[in-house]
Amino acid sequence: MNIKQGLYLLNRLIRRGLLRKPLNSSTEIRLTRLCTQRCRQCGVYEKTTMPASMNLSMFREVMAKLKDYGAFIGFISGGEATLVPDLDRMLIEAKKTFALATTLVTGLYNRSELIQKYARVALDHDIHIQTSLDGLGSLGDDLRGAKDFSDTVLGHMKWISGHRGNSKSLLYANIVMNNLNLDQVPELIRRANDLGWKTTVGMYHSLTETTKRDDELRLEPGRRLDEIVETLLGHPQILNLKSYLRGIPDYVSYHTSDICAFRHAPVLATRTTIMEDGAVHLCYGQPIGNIFKQTLEEIFASADYRERLNEYGTCHGCWTTCYTQRYLLIHPRSLKELLENARHMRKL
Repeated sequence: MNIKQGLYLLNRLIRRGLLRKPLNSSTEIRLTRLCTQRCRQCGVYEKTTMPASMNLSMFREVMAKLKDYGAFIGFISGGEATLVPDLDRMLIEAKKTFALATTLVTGLYNRSELIQKYARVALDHDIHIQTSLDGLGSLGDDLRGAKDFSDTVLGHMKWISGHRGNSKSLLYANIVMNNLNLDQVPELIRRANDLGWKTTVGMYHSLTETTKRDDELRLEPGRRLDEIVETLLGHPQILNLKSYLRGIPDYVSYHTSDICAFRHAPVLATRTTIMEDGAVHLCYGQPIGNIFKQTLEEIFASADYRERLNEYGTCHGCWTTCYTQRYLLIHPRSLKELLENARHMRKL
């Protein structure tokens, strides 16, 4: 972050804080419900919204409204984002809009010519690339509902690393830990690291609109999980906060947390998700508005937004990388966590 960006962020933060409105620090744009995979944990491909994908004109309207309200960190995802025509132009528009960072979120499971085309654009414009690597071999195929999943994704990861050059793009693979892939997690991390990719880990959940309940995937407490978490805590290539990792076993045991980012940090720690049809979501629950019909200013001043925050007052909390970890970053609960967070951000 340079001085100009820092002053811009500070100005927006003060204005939003005084009004008790979200800074909108992080925004995910889900360009399409279409996908090349059929993951057990995800139901995005079962949606029937029309149109199925944003076009370039729609995307530019979203970017204009985000820029007007304030937008700092952006994630361009799907479905499978590389299925969307004009994704290359959308990425460049996003880079101009998000003040701090833009990330292309792709399963890297598509035709190689498309993966390479859009990866080149991301690398050329210092746009980060995030993929998912949840399992190897037949287990990966089962979890992701895709043939030769791990070989395909690892092959595309290798190509991107080999063409990175002097790009400042951060390359990282997210591993969603579940009860079926837990024993593969160390190997998944090693495979990604060997290709020059860093890793993040999350936990399987069925919290949001497009996540599905699958009891076979639910993590179980015990020595097996505890040992994996200890391994993660000592791993230099894991991008997660240590405070987040340490909290995983307790959450798996008790399924409750005293943290709700939307309730406890409505200005700083929220995350906005905009669907392919313009619907604006927080975490669980119905949309709080539609960006093609309203501005973000209007949406965050609406009764629907206030009612959703009231609903979250009865939430038992969660332990997700999207929401909880964001809260832990700016609300360390001890001096130890404060110092850990500072070292972590300096390293990033």
